Amino acid sequence: MFLRNSWLPLGIVLVVGGVLFALGPAVALGVFVLLAGGLAKAWAARSLERVELERYLPETRAFPGEELRLTYRLTNSKLIPVPRIEMRDHLPELLSPEELHLPPSSAPNSRLYTHSTHLGWYERASWSLDLQCPERGYYRLGPARLRSGDGFGIFSDERDEQNIEGIVVYPQTVPMEDLGLPAARPLGEIRGKERMFEDPMRFAGLRDYQPGDSLRRIDWKATARRGELQSRVYEPSSTHHIIVALNVDTLEHSWYGYIPELLESSIVVAASVARWAYDNRQAVGVLANGGLPESDRPISISPGRAPDQLSRLLEALGGIGPMTVEPLADLLERESHRLPLGSTLAVVTSLVTEPLAAVLRRLHEEGQQVSVLSMVDEDWSDSLGDVPVQRIRYDASQAEVAP
Repeated sequence: MFLRNSWLPLGIVLVVGGVLFALGPAVALGVFVLLAGGLAKAWAARSLERVELERYLPETRAFPGEELRLTYRLTNSKLIPVPRIEMRDHLPELLSPEELHLPPSSAPNSRLYTHSTHLGWYERASWSLDLQCPERGYYRLGPARLRSGDGFGIFSDERDEQNIEGIVVYPQTVPMEDLGLPAARPLGEIRGKERMFEDPMRFAGLRDYQPGDSLRRIDWKATARRGELQSRVYEPSSTHHIIVALNVDTLEHSWYGYIPELLESSIVVAASVARWAYDNRQAVGVLANGGLPESDRPISISPGRAPDQLSRLLEALGGIGPMTVEPLADLLERESHRLPLGSTLAVVTSLVTEPLAAVLRRLHEEGQQVSVLSMVDEDWSDSLGDVPVQRIRYDASQAEVAP
């Protein structure tokens, strides 16, 4: 510390004093101090130049219970060696290796991982960690900080690495029998599975309005141009659509908080139904009134059967947080015009408010197949009317069928 703060005045004093008093050794020592201090300071100032830190993850998606191999790479792309360099990184608390006993960091729910090494000229150092993935969620790695200095250990330099890596742990999925649902038809009889129906995503043309046409069919711009009601006509499709609607609310008011076990059970049910639909070659999508981290929008994934559709659905359900972006009733009201005709709406919920019940009754009366998957022992027949309700008997905290 003394040399770090006093090398320059000390060197000047030795040189000036040695010249005034004709002391050759003092002059030589002063010159040495100035040269060594200047060299050390310049070395430290350039120690982190062209030094790159990389995190390498072969996979950023995992299922609960799996491990992910995280590899760090430090590369020095210059002639000046780095005799010592320290890396500090923030790791999620749940993913941190227990055997390292990492201390808590300043960031919430994270641990501080420290590793020191050295780098020669144009040298790379790498090392790996095995991250545990115990439960569903979205986890962030970083930011990291690099610290280095000169070879004499006098001066140091630091740099923050702002790149952040994200890891999504998918929710667990279970067979329909574990949810207390029939394996063959967990959502009841699926209309349209063997017949053709119109797909609103495939517009074919217009025709004059006919009694009985839904208001959703009316093209108001064409009606204004022609002066007569015009209804849209869609091309037929034999693909059945299933939309899994997840209600993140577990208590009547969001400021009451939430019930973690009930939320996790609901997510497991939603993921399991989505996987069942995908495995049975149905076009499946997800609606949820919760958002992803750092997002203020609800989750809305259109039904599809693309090869990556299931991974997209599980990723969204894996990263969903406990905070409600908007009531599920408002989300369904806004998205209802996009629901394909003849589709099935599977609503996973532990709470049915009057606005939600009203939306579900309307969709049911308009011909949509609505099925409510209840997570609680409550009778909603008075509010839901003819909308079918199936009681789910699954406890995600125990990962088995509830007795």
